Amino acid sequence: MNRIILIAFFSTLFVVTGKAQKPNVLFIAVDDLRPELNCYGAEYMVTPNIDRLAKEGVLFHRAYCQQAVCAPSRNSMMTGLRPDAIGIYDLQTFFRTKIPDVVTLAEHFKNNGYRTETTGKIFHTGHGNKDDRKSWSVPKWEQREILNNIQKITRGDTANLQSDFPSIDGQRLPYYCSDEPEENMTDAAIAKIATDRIMELKDSTFFLAVGFIKPHLPFVSPRKYWDLYDESKISVPARKSPDAMPDISLATFGELRKYHDIPATGYLDDETSRKLIHGYYAAVSMIDSQIGKLLDALEENGLAENTIIVLWGDHGWKLGEYGSWCKHSNMELDTNAPLIIAAPGMAKNVQTRSLAEFIDVYPTLCDLAGLEKPRHLDGQSLVPVLKNPEVEIKDAAISQYPRGKSLGYDRKMEIMGYSMRTENYRFTRWQKYENPEEVVAIELYDHSGSKVATMNLAGKSEYKQEVERLNKMLTKKLSNAN
Repeated sequence: MNRIILIAFFSTLFVVTGKAQKPNVLFIAVDDLRPELNCYGAEYMVTPNIDRLAKEGVLFHRAYCQQAVCAPSRNSMMTGLRPDAIGIYDLQTFFRTKIPDVVTLAEHFKNNGYRTETTGKIFHTGHGNKDDRKSWSVPKWEQREILNNIQKITRGDTANLQSDFPSIDGQRLPYYCSDEPEENMTDAAIAKIATDRIMELKDSTFFLAVGFIKPHLPFVSPRKYWDLYDESKISVPARKSPDAMPDISLATFGELRKYHDIPATGYLDDETSRKLIHGYYAAVSMIDSQIGKLLDALEENGLAENTIIVLWGDHGWKLGEYGSWCKHSNMELDTNAPLIIAAPGMAKNVQTRSLAEFIDVYPTLCDLAGLEKPRHLDGQSLVPVLKNPEVEIKDAAISQYPRGKSLGYDRKMEIMGYSMRTENYRFTRWQKYENPEEVVAIELYDHSGSKVATMNLAGKSEYKQEVERLNKMLTKKLSNAN
């Protein structure tokens, strides 16, 4: 009799243990990271840890954000909704003011028994200090606490950390080779919190979101990362816009012009451009090092085999292409961003050219974790691609960007540009926001050979049928999305 009870006890324990073996999720966001990494074919980049992660999963060459600026991209990713469904296109608006009851990705995992925690930048920092309390099991872990311990806060806020934000005459430097210890950097503090949390959470089932700040401006990192690159070998892209490109396409990179010694108008000179590119590369390598700490922590705590890892950059970034910088457009370089997914039982060390959108990550993680998908999601699960990288689940990826009265976006939106990436083309239609029937401009770029556009083909007679086909296709997809 006692033996039967003992067997029943262990059987129950096995079932409970089996339930506890749902996969953990390590969700890594990197600000302004473009897919210029060693594992993406940029062999001059020193990114051994991201390369290491790519060997454990599937690397997406053609993954696209829904809007090439921080908050809308992140809101879209975390809610699984397109910007039009959320109704947010700016940095300032907290998404719950528009869709208060939406269940976010992290919230869905929390509702299904996961311990959900976060540190760094996941939602936008402007309204992200609370980082949406409903999404997390505990309040956001603040890097401020670690930085306070090393007494590096200048005005009580991590955004003013001296080693991260050096300035001259009150104007921040756009790039800086720092001799500060690495642990004084905000991103190193974020990595420290994350590795500590991994150790503390090892006996639970967790969803840990870690958001790194660099390589966002200013490009500041310790000297050892600058020393990885020979500045004399860095080439400056041609300062040439695509032929027949409408003026509305590119922004004037005002984000960068706020920094010290950056001209208010016009192109940047070669020396400044080369310094900026060098600083960006160094910052990427610094972030790569922090990602390595997270991967090490998973292995050291016996979690590597049962953890889904997602690494994504919130949008692309221009490093002087077209004579332009930053993001804020519908161009390929702005909307295309890194996405790597490593998951138990899925393909390893493979790359795919299957089109993917960031709204696809939410349903993908649900499927990988065995969770029912919420009904509100706009995306499609990428699990078929994770099983077989040759599979294609969609024929287009859609992004959008608003413009205001001065061709920028000052929250008085007048024009919306919808952009669609297909197998070979990027098709963009700029239309009046209040009167969508009024089309302002059309763009068609052939990206079969390069991410850099050279000519707007929309006005050429030989592409008339292709423009008509893609125009109808975009209209249908936008109609279905709404």
